[in-house]
Amino acid sequence: MTRPLPDIEIAPKKSKWRDLMPRVLSAIVMIALGLGAILSGHAAFRGLVIVAGLIGLWELTNMYRLRRDAFGFGGKDALALGGYALILLLGCLGLVKLSAEGGRAVLLYAIGLVVVTDSLGYLVGKAVGGPKFWPRVSPKKTWAGILGGWVGVGLLASWAHRFMPEEFVRYWFFITVSVALSFASQMGDMVESALKRRMGVKDSSNIIPGHGGVLDRFDALLALGALYYILAMIFG
Repeated sequence: MTRPLPDIEIAPKKSKWRDLMPRVLSAIVMIALGLGAILSGHAAFRGLVIVAGLIGLWELTNMYRLRRDAFGFGGKDALALGGYALILLLGCLGLVKLSAEGGRAVLLYAIGLVVVTDSLGYLVGKAVGGPKFWPRVSPKKTWAGILGGWVGVGLLASWAHRFMPEEFVRYWFFITVSVALSFASQMGDMVESALKRRMGVKDSSNIIPGHGGVLDRFDALLALGALYYILAMIFG
């Protein structure tokens, strides 16, 4: 006599697209807030940067607490966290300075620079492959993708320089600085990833549904702002 099979509860399979809608809705809200602040003028954009900077500091504080409670907190951890806090501060100062000196055109260009760097880096890296750029920190990024982002930004700068304010239109200097800022945005993504690995967290927070935290979403733009601030202090 055969025994009846026990009832087996089959859990529903989770779709890999389950977070698509939150990501899309969050992206729409972020784009609306960013464009609204840029189009409203310097004061509105400065206020948005200050709010984002304060949220970023809160996320760094949470990383510290999670690391301390789970693994302890040592000197190298403090150096990593403090270093990124400096990037956050300089990044916010640089973005505010960009807004004050360049206005809407420069801010929109900076955002476009990050988008082109990220998009072409991904597409060229996937298509070409080849040696990894920094496998210990970012195992998916290749030299081909890094260079692809630079080429894309060089072409963008060549086209966009005519729309920049007078102090930004020295042609070759503008292109050179644009490529340097592109590299800064790439490094910003990698440095934030390295910080999260050291702190033992997947995301800096979950404040933006589908995207993680402010530092996750704007790490590249913050690094761009930080380098811009440093260059502005050096070259005036």
